[in-house]
Amino acid sequence: MSSGPDPETPGGPVTEVVRGPVARWWRPVLGGVLAVGTVVVLVVFWQSVVGWFETLAGTDLRWAFAAAAVQLLSMQCLVWQQQLLLRSGGGVAPQGSLTATVYGGNAIAVGLPLAGSAASVAYAFRRMRDLGNSAVLVSWTLAVSGVCSTVALAAVVAVSSAATGSTAGAVVASVASVAAVVPVLTLLAVTRSPEAKHLVVKLLMAVLAPLSRWFKVLRPAVVGPAVEDALTSLGAIRPGVRNASAAGLLALANWVLDAVTLGLAALAVGSGLPWQGVVLAWAAGALVSSTRLTPGGIGVVEAALASALVAAGMPAAQAVPVVVVYRLVSLWLLAAVGALCLVLAPRPVHPAEG
Repeated sequence: MSSGPDPETPGGPVTEVVRGPVARWWRPVLGGVLAVGTVVVLVVFWQSVVGWFETLAGTDLRWAFAAAAVQLLSMQCLVWQQQLLLRSGGGVAPQGSLTATVYGGNAIAVGLPLAGSAASVAYAFRRMRDLGNSAVLVSWTLAVSGVCSTVALAAVVAVSSAATGSTAGAVVASVASVAAVVPVLTLLAVTRSPEAKHLVVKLLMAVLAPLSRWFKVLRPAVVGPAVEDALTSLGAIRPGVRNASAAGLLALANWVLDAVTLGLAALAVGSGLPWQGVVLAWAAGALVSSTRLTPGGIGVVEAALASALVAAGMPAAQAVPVVVVYRLVSLWLLAAVGALCLVLAPRPVHPAEG
């Protein structure tokens, strides 16, 4: 069934929502699985759930709702960033579809152990391709978005560590920023230089030549042109200084707003901990979460945050409620919205180009 021209891309191609035989049953099945999973979690962890609500009995709901609003704005920064990157490369980027993609991908990353991050990227790749964007542009968008997020996190940790007198933390975060930026700059130089591009293709073919005896797909005649075409396509994407700066600022805003969420959670339980302590605790939680030791950092992030808050001078009786409020809005609220997006958001299918 055609939905007509996309209102966010006037004059652009028509986007259709196609529901095949599989699409008619997988959404109800997924919804049922989520419902059953929710019931199982409530039954197994009922005592913990009751304890959480008892802990939150004295929470100021105004600050808690403010924390939730800030966290949703933080996620929206990621949507705007990916929309900006896609459009800077001439791609299709309707905000509604991208919002569902970002939230859905986050829910997948949280819900799947070990392979959550990879599955989330694969889901985002498919959704953006369904909008009619090229594989090269989508890959570039996701890669740049990830690098911006990593560099922004390291920058926030470095600045907050320096501001609170933690020289070691600032140095480690600065090194992490450089380590994330160098490969990107190297790839950028390769895509812009014909000589460097030719050298990379030549070296890659030499490395893969022995394997081509067993894998025909790795033959130099196949790999060489494919890699050269990919590098040429990447080199043709030029977002410009303005768009690149905006993408970096949006990634920075995403992390800063997440830190503000923890500060609002502290206010919600009436904590008087100075902002320096809140920032250091948030940095500890963010770094632990980025290791992906468990889905969504469940368990390890809570322990790291509570320990850091107590170490910063917050009483344990306040640290636990602060962590509960923060994780409810930064993990479970976003995961719930993402689950709804996975079940309810239609899959846009762009018509094949003639």
